[in-house]
Amino acid sequence: LILELLGAKTRIGEYGGSYQNRTRFLKETIELIKQEVPMLIITTRLNISNVIFVGNSWGISKNNNTGEWEIDLSEPKRLVKELDNLGVSLINATAGVPYFNPYISRPYDQPVEGGCKEPESPLKGVERLFKFARQIQKIVPDLPIIGTGYSWLRQFGGAAAAANVGKGHHSLAGFGRQAFAYPNFVRNLLEKGQMEDKKCCITCSKCSRLMICQSKTGCVVRDADLYANVYKEVLAVSKNK
Repeated sequence: LILELLGAKTRIGEYGGSYQNRTRFLKETIELIKQEVPMLIITTRLNISNVIFVGNSWGISKNNNTGEWEIDLSEPKRLVKELDNLGVSLINATAGVPYFNPYISRPYDQPVEGGCKEPESPLKGVERLFKFARQIQKIVPDLPIIGTGYSWLRQFGGAAAAANVGKGHHSLAGFGRQAFAYPNFVRNLLEKGQMEDKKCCITCSKCSRLMICQSKTGCVVRDADLYANVYKEVLAVSKNK
């Protein structure tokens, strides 16, 4: 809902049109949380750009010289500064729209069954997510930013995270699908200095399929004893609809 409102440039009413209106819902929500539960630590997963090149998009604008739509982070950067001033303590930077261009937010080798094949190299998607997090961290150096896009890198994700955090590109590294497949990867990194490739996420999107179908979610490949039958049941139900 928040992402839809952020890009609602032609929406009529107090939650659409201008930048102030499009960001109103998110900022009002934060203010209400502060009033109702002042001791709560406020965090958000924030879309930096939905990477959809049309007018009603977030983090996108038309180049006046070429007439082409292109990524423009001026509004997202403005919003991040405002969220910092509102007292948000942590931001997880992401991008894309899961039901339209899921490869933007979670680069993969295989799409969900029936989903779109990735039209670009997954490495391009990883690079984009890293770049967005770096640009956001730069304008709010004291606000912890979580960078994402690491799971596709498999056993090299830890090294990439160390490089990005070490250089100040973002404060924390977020691993999503990797945590399903390889829950003790952090322990291996700390104790052994590396991750085991045979335990890593293979970005097959099966966990995403479980999530889309509102099932319990986990790694169908690495935890087959727990999730293989669940996955089969989900596919069977989906095909019968």
